[in-house]
Formats: sequence, structure tokens, C-alpha cells
Amino acid sequence: MKIINNKLLICFFILLTLLTTSGCQNLFIPMNMPVVLRNNPASNEPLPPQISIQSYTMVSPGMVQDITNSGNNLILFTYGTTHNIDTYNTETMQLSSFVNSDKRALSALYDTFDTGIYYAEKLIDPITGSIGTQIIWSDVNKNTTRVISQPEENVIQHFAMGDSGQVVYANNNNQIVMADSEGNRQIYKVLNNYNILAVDFINKEKLIVFLATDPQNEERTNLYYTKINDNSSELSATLIADNVNSFDINDLNNQVVFVKNGGDSQTIRIWDTNAANASIIANGSYGSVHFTPNGERVIFTQTTPNSDTQSRSIWIIDVNGKNPLQLTAPLGINSEIICHPYKSVLFFSVEKSSNSINSTDDHTLSQTYQLTYRID
Repeated sequence: MKIINNKLLICFFILLTLLTTSGCQNLFIPMNMPVVLRNNPASNEPLPPQISIQSYTMVSPGMVQDITNSGNNLILFTYGTTHNIDTYNTETMQLSSFVNSDKRALSALYDTFDTGIYYAEKLIDPITGSIGTQIIWSDVNKNTTRVISQPEENVIQHFAMGDSGQVVYANNNNQIVMADSEGNRQIYKVLNNYNILAVDFINKEKLIVFLATDPQNEERTNLYYTKINDNSSELSATLIADNVNSFDINDLNNQVVFVKNGGDSQTIRIWDTNAANASIIANGSYGSVHFTPNGERVIFTQTTPNSDTQSRSIWIIDVNGKNPLQLTAPLGINSEIICHPYKSVLFFSVEKSSNSINSTDDHTLSQTYQLTYRID
């Protein structure tokens, strides 16, 4: 009996040592809850920056799309018997209906001055059954609604905002269009024939960054940029990187962050508009990347290594690649990560478990959450 007790005591001591030196949070990670992983808490070396979760709350049903420049309102998509665009006031926590339609909205952004919302709407021709997309603008008071794209255009789902309230989008005519809610339009023809999937706009540089299908391989996408010349309506594109699946721009620093695929792993890279090559800041398995509003850090989602699940955890890292910090455990995230413009707050949507809902709707049901964090 004494020998058994001694063995139990030794095992308990070893387990206690492991928990103390590695940190409980490194061993036991709860699913679907935020978690902070701390590196070497028992080390004598100075601790790197640490992150703490201040709050983690459910905001509203729906999939988050965008936030106003003031940070006071969100755009949410909810699907039921109709397709709804709702707005959510982050201060009063009130949800309001903005658009209720039988047509499905695919994406939405507040305009530059928060006076209205641009949204891409799916169209189905009643005669031919062909599917297309148009862009619409509605003012925030819902008094005026205008179709921005032309009837002959089939526009892409992922568009961007210019610095003067105009929307920047691509269409099936190999054109990039800048249009405002008053009907003013500037049309640029892209040289070579690109199948453009997403665009963004760096205002200071008058630079359009876009993701397009690789002309030599339709199964992968490349990242390009093209500069607007006031004396020409033609755009010549230059390759930034091939085999890219996510990107974001930062107007303050004229930078582009993106995820580049490379065999069994991926890299997060940052390209400066004045640099010849992009710099690598992280290696792993990634979903999406976004700059924080001040451009000092990058928010990214990451899949768990050697896992067959589609869940992703949310991380934050300095733009120089230092101090990677984990914000959440793996979650079924199905939206972009939306950063509050001046607070350490994130909004994102998580797919609801089909076991917990009763619905005959064929769309993915989502729940939007707000996460407030602090970096010490």
C-alpha cells in the first residue's frame, strides 16, 4: 500500500509541475469560447505583451457585414421567409429592419460618410433562369433607393468604397467602375481578360487591388494591383502574388495584407505599395486576414493543425510578425472579422448548430458576437 501511495504522489507531483510550467490554458482549451494562451508564464525572461478578454457577448441573430466609421451601427444579414438587411446600434443594442426583400443580398458596406448603404443583390431572370448581381444604394433613413449598376452589367459580390462616397466594383465586361449615389460614373477598362472576384481601393495612391482567377489555372486566384491615371480610361494590372485566397488593405500605411497558399502551408504577407516584394509575417494554416484600423496589427483566423474541422480561432499579430496572441478557441466563423474603428472590439458571426434550431430555411443561420479585448 505504501508503494502505491508513493507512486500516486509522484504522478500527482509530475502533473502539478506540468500544469504550473505550461499553463492550464495551454492544455485545456474550451470549444466555442474565447481563450487566452500565455507563453512561458514561469520563465524568468520578460513577458511578451499579454491579452485579456474583457467581454464576450451575443449581439444579435444574423451575419455581420460592416460597421460605420463612428462605430455606432452594424449591418447584419438575416434569412427567413424573406431576405433581410438589418442595422444594429452598438450603443443602444437595438436591432432595426433596413431592407426586407425576396431578393438575396450578398454583401453590404456603409458608404464613406455613413449616409447610406451599398449592397449587392442577387437577381434571377424569370424567363431564362440566369443569375446575376446588381448594386443598390439606400440612404440610412430609407427615404431613397437607387440602382447603381447598369441593367447590362453583372457585377461581382465583393466591392469597395472610394474616398468621396463612391462605390468601386467590377463587372462581367472586364471593367472596374467608380459610381456614386447621384448617378455619376467613371468606367475603366482592364487590359487583359481577368475574371475578377473581389476589389479594394487605396485612396491615397488611387490604387485598385483585386483578386482574380489565375489565367493559367482556374482553380486558384492571384492578387493584382492597378493604378488609376486621370488621363486614361485603361488599367494595366501588375501581379502582387499568385495563389492568394484573402486580402485586406490599409489606407493609413498604403499596405496590403494577404494569405498566400504554398503547398501544405500558408503564409501571411504584407506588401507595401512602394516595395518590390512582400514580407512574410506568419506561417501556418489561415482563413482570412484584416488590418486593425490603426494599421499596427493584423487580425487573422487560423485552423487547428491536423484537424479535420472547419472551425477557426481568431488571432492578432504585430505587422512586423511579432507577438502573435490568440483571442478565441476554434469557432464555426462564417463572416469576416469586423474591427471597431477606434476600440479594441471585434464583431464576427458564428454558424448556429443545426441541432439547436428548428428551421426549414436552406440558408446558414448565424449569430453575431462582440468580443472586447485588451493588450497589456
